[in-house]
Amino acid sequence: MTSKAPRPDSPPISVSTPADILSYVPHLLGFQPRESLVFLTMCGKRVGATLRLDLPPQDADPLDYAVTVRDYLEADSAADGVLMVIYTDEKWPEPEAPPFAPLVHCLDLVLDTAGLELLDGWLVSSSHWRDYFCGEGSCCPWPGHSLADITASILNAEMVYQGSTYAESLEAAVGSADTRRNRQILLQTATYTEQWHGTWDRSSLGRDCLVLWDALITGPERTCVSEMPDVVAFLLAGLASAPVRDSVIVLAAAGAVAAQEAAVDAGVLPADPPEVELPEACEVLKNQALAAQQAEARSVRAGSAGDATGRPADLFREVFLATLGNPDWDRLDAAHTVFLGMAAVAEGQPRSALLSMLGWLEWARGRGSRAHHYLQEALAETPEYTLAELLLTLVGTGSLSPWARRRETAWTSDSRRAA
Repeated sequence: MTSKAPRPDSPPISVSTPADILSYVPHLLGFQPRESLVFLTMCGKRVGATLRLDLPPQDADPLDYAVTVRDYLEADSAADGVLMVIYTDEKWPEPEAPPFAPLVHCLDLVLDTAGLELLDGWLVSSSHWRDYFCGEGSCCPWPGHSLADITASILNAEMVYQGSTYAESLEAAVGSADTRRNRQILLQTATYTEQWHGTWDRSSLGRDCLVLWDALITGPERTCVSEMPDVVAFLLAGLASAPVRDSVIVLAAAGAVAAQEAAVDAGVLPADPPEVELPEACEVLKNQALAAQQAEARSVRAGSAGDATGRPADLFREVFLATLGNPDWDRLDAAHTVFLGMAAVAEGQPRSALLSMLGWLEWARGRGSRAHHYLQEALAETPEYTLAELLLTLVGTGSLSPWARRRETAWTSDSRRAA
């Protein structure tokens, strides 16, 4: 599922043909939908929220599905109408028998009772597109219009001219399915996991993990993790500790100093831990990073990172629920790059941890389809992985993250922040 909040100040889209609308959808989502239902809410002529859902299985109750769609779309309280696009290769044998007719009938009824008129709809297959509700051969020839009409539309040309691109599928957009197994890293990760089992959140190891994660996220090292196998293995092993893993998510949003203070205040990491000697490569990078983090600590004490409220421990809740004010999207985007690169060389619980972290980050961005994909990958890697299951519950409600709901805090997918 993908959902995006309406932008109150966004200009109306200049649309002159249905092909313009159909060309806009994949640019908006960042990928070409397949076997999906996409809805665009409208307030007059202004596009509001966007919702993408997987098409229901054949045995699903169409009324239940329609009610779920309505519940999602009602989050856009300003909407007064809805546009619908069905992406499917289901057979359409004759004009009078469109696929998913019972579902669309239920959608029309349920949305109408909510004050959301189903204004228009189209079906897009891998070979044609056509107006879902039109049976006139003069304007809707059978079996439909060429897909070239969409790519040749004026709006598509404008989007491409502005630098917009999209992936051919959700899987291609996410880009984490393939792994590049590195035997050295996997063996060293197993060694560190066994060597320090049960001590990551009871010694200096947890604190040092945060220092090293911050060094990767904030420094040029994030582009060459494969050149630091010992550091990567150490950090992957540390993700087996839930307190360390959760602190890394807080670190990604709020910085290393704030994350360490929150972890200590919450009691998940010790305030004065017994020291454990790090592997040489980790020690070198740690020493390089400490000077910068000491400067950050002075900045935090001066009040420049005062978005959190209450006790430092509250930072965990504020980050996980995306209620922390003014997210640093440059930092979070850098963390996304690091998590994605590390997930490609990990396996087992460390990979599930990273995929879950990526799922949270995509939910925070307002990109539910990507979040769902990462979390399903996490569970495929490690069935019943608790963090992935919890986050799937959050994503599955269809609720946008608070950051994504506000123009001032929402992530934008410009070229600088391409994911």
